[in-house]
Amino acid sequence: MAEKSPSLDAMPLDEPPRVGWLARVLGLSQNTLGLCFSERRLLLFIIDLVVISAALLLALWARSAIFREMEPVGYFPLRPIWWIVLAAVWAPLALVFDCYNLKLASEPGRGIVYAMGCALFVSVIYLIIPIYSAPLTRSRLAWFLFAFGAVAGEGLWRLGYARFFRQAPFARRVLIVGAGGAGRALAEEVARLGEYAGVDLVGFMDDNAALRGEEVVAGYRVLGDSHDLAALARRLRVVDIVVAITNTQVIRAELMQALIECWINGMSVLPMPVYYEQVVGAIPAEHLGQNLFALASTQVGVGLRLWLVFRRLADLVAGALGLLVTGALFPFIALAIVLESPGPVFYRQERVGLGGRRFWLTKFRSMIPNAEQQGAVWAAKDDARKTRVGAFLRRTRLDELPQFWNILNGTMTLIGPRPERPEFVEQLTGSLPYFPIRHSVTPGLTGWAQVRFRYASSVDDSLQKLCYDLYYIKRRGPVLDALICLYTLRVLLRMEGS
Repeated sequence: MAEKSPSLDAMPLDEPPRVGWLARVLGLSQNTLGLCFSERRLLLFIIDLVVISAALLLALWARSAIFREMEPVGYFPLRPIWWIVLAAVWAPLALVFDCYNLKLASEPGRGIVYAMGCALFVSVIYLIIPIYSAPLTRSRLAWFLFAFGAVAGEGLWRLGYARFFRQAPFARRVLIVGAGGAGRALAEEVARLGEYAGVDLVGFMDDNAALRGEEVVAGYRVLGDSHDLAALARRLRVVDIVVAITNTQVIRAELMQALIECWINGMSVLPMPVYYEQVVGAIPAEHLGQNLFALASTQVGVGLRLWLVFRRLADLVAGALGLLVTGALFPFIALAIVLESPGPVFYRQERVGLGGRRFWLTKFRSMIPNAEQQGAVWAAKDDARKTRVGAFLRRTRLDELPQFWNILNGTMTLIGPRPERPEFVEQLTGSLPYFPIRHSVTPGLTGWAQVRFRYASSVDDSLQKLCYDLYYIKRRGPVLDALICLYTLRVLLRMEGS
């Protein structure tokens, strides 16, 4: 990872930024060499496809040249559909295996194992796809070579990534302007993920003279004020400057000029909420202040309208199919529930949906009868009120099956923020001013908060989930919905439900 920043007195303030040979060759400034999050994921994806494609090409060549099992004319020129299908199989399975989690990808242990496991699984799935996959089914040796090449190649490539791309030349050096609550919150997230995501936090800048040199977050100090910002950023070769000032309308003229100078010198200047979205995949609701328009989505117009129409059609199909599955499993689930804990099979709760309207949500009962005689309480992951059958139903999400009726009748959709109970809505609205914005979209069976955060058992947990829900509302669309579907599949396969 990038080395720690040099001492403030180690170099003169007017030292120009050093530019490496690669930057000179490409005609770039040093600030443009650090890989951002999306670039790292794209790099991983492209090289993954190159590796598994090379393994397939090797297997086809060996089948003809070594095993003599097919004529070269049979696969030269190569058919594009073979590689398209291979990429189509790899992409969703790689997301299920969490191959593009930057923290995981940078770990020499688990990240490599997950990528190699994904390569093996892809090679098996690819083998059984008829017609559109390459002709490997009649040669076990050729398929074995394909699988071995894909697994070994992925292992070597991911090891190289974990060792090489965590080095200093590929890191983005970040300076946070503002050492208050917003700056600290961002620094904690960057410190948690930064080393793995290629972010090197160099410290803070704040105009409060009393904070000069003070350690704000473990290992990171206030390095200077507005007078020092431009020179300090050049000297430390900063790539991203994040303005963590909640009320940006009161930025002083001197700081504004310093930020503009940094911008002119090729540095990226971003407000804290925008950068936080990139790092965490959530909106920092606690640090938005009165900036309601930070939640405004640019995805309006005919594209979003058409997507919403398509989603409703998908809900109708999914709702009907889901109820058929529910009907098929009902006798077994009902019998298991009643045998362990006599009482009703279903459990109904009032929830708050679109526009704040209330509706009834139905689940298979997972707790003892009359579990809430004392009123509504937060459910915990290891809730003592859960039965053994109920715990299994929750881990596998089978308790949610009756909600396909809600999807069919339109009170819920497949993907969206989970509907909350009226008692908790009233409590959370008082603590979290932006909470009612969740009711601007139809609640869902699964959502971004459900696949990114643990079970909410307190107001603080609900604040964290709200950050993910607001992110979904702002950025909702086909790409994010597809990601949520894949992540939900991963949760189901790992039995990570609560």
